Amino acid sequence: METLLRAWGKVTPPEKITQEAWDRDAGHLRRLVRLRPGQRADGADLWAYTQDLLFTEIQGPLLVYVLPFCMDAWREDLRGTNGSFGGFVEYFYQVLADRGIFEKILTPKQNAAISDFMRQTILEEIDDQRGLFYKGMGARPYRWFGALTTYGVLRPDIDHLFSAWWSLDTVGRAVAAVQYIACLMYPENENPVFAPWTREGGGGSKCLWGFVGHLYRHRWLQPNVDFLRGHLTVLSVSDLLGRAVDRLTDQNEHDAAAGIRDDLPLRVETLESRCAELPRLLETVQTELFDWSR
Repeated sequence: METLLRAWGKVTPPEKITQEAWDRDAGHLRRLVRLRPGQRADGADLWAYTQDLLFTEIQGPLLVYVLPFCMDAWREDLRGTNGSFGGFVEYFYQVLADRGIFEKILTPKQNAAISDFMRQTILEEIDDQRGLFYKGMGARPYRWFGALTTYGVLRPDIDHLFSAWWSLDTVGRAVAAVQYIACLMYPENENPVFAPWTREGGGGSKCLWGFVGHLYRHRWLQPNVDFLRGHLTVLSVSDLLGRAVDRLTDQNEHDAAAGIRDDLPLRVETLESRCAELPRLLETVQTELFDWSR
C-alpha cells in the first residue's frame, strides 16, 4: 500500500459528496470519505459503493480518494487475511473492467499504479504457494488462479505478470507453475495436484479460463490473448516444468513435481491441444459453460 500511495500522489477527499447512493442511503459514502490512509474500510460500505459505481453517475474525485481503500480490501481478500470482503470483490471486478474509469478519471500514473499493485499482490500470493496436493473447495491455489485469469480481463499487460512468474525467482513461483501446468496436462479426474471434484467437498482441477466476479460479458483483452497465444506452447511449458523441478530440488514438492515432469511425454497431445485452445477460450465472452475439447 505504501508503494501505491506514493504513486497515487496527495489526494484529499472531496469537500462535497455529489455521488448518488444507489439505495438512497448515503451513510456508506460519508463513512468512506472520513477514512484516512492506513485505515480499513468496512466491507459492507465498499459493497454498497460498488453498486453506486455500477448503477449511478460516478463522482470522479470521490472515486480517486476511495480507490486505494478498495485496492487494499481486494488485496486482503486475495491474500486470505480478511474474509469479510468477498462480496465486495465480486462486484469490484466489474468496476475495474470499466475501461472508462481508467481512461477518463484516473491519471496515467494512477492507472499504472493500479496495474503494478495488482501484479505485485498476485505475485505475493504466488510466492507463498506450497504443496502439490489439494482436496476440496478451499484449496489455496484457487485464489491466485482466479486473480491471474481475471487480471487478463482488466489490464492489458499480463505479459509482465507471466514474465515475473515464469522467472521462477522464488520457490513459490516454481510450485505455482507446476500447479498450473498440471491443469493443462491432465484430465479432470487424473490431476495429481487437485483431487477430483465431489458433491460434498467441491474441489477438482481449476478452470483456467474462469473469471472471478460478475464478468459474464467480458473476455481477455486482446494484447493478453496475443501474448499467451505466442508464448503458451508445448516447448515453453516443457521448459518451464523442467526449470520448476530443478528449482524445487531439496523442497518437499520436488518428488511430486518430478512425477508430473516424467508424465509429460505421455500427455503431449493433450498439452498441445490445450495450449492452442486456452487463448481461444479466454478471448470468448463467457455467456455459456465451456470445457476442454480434449
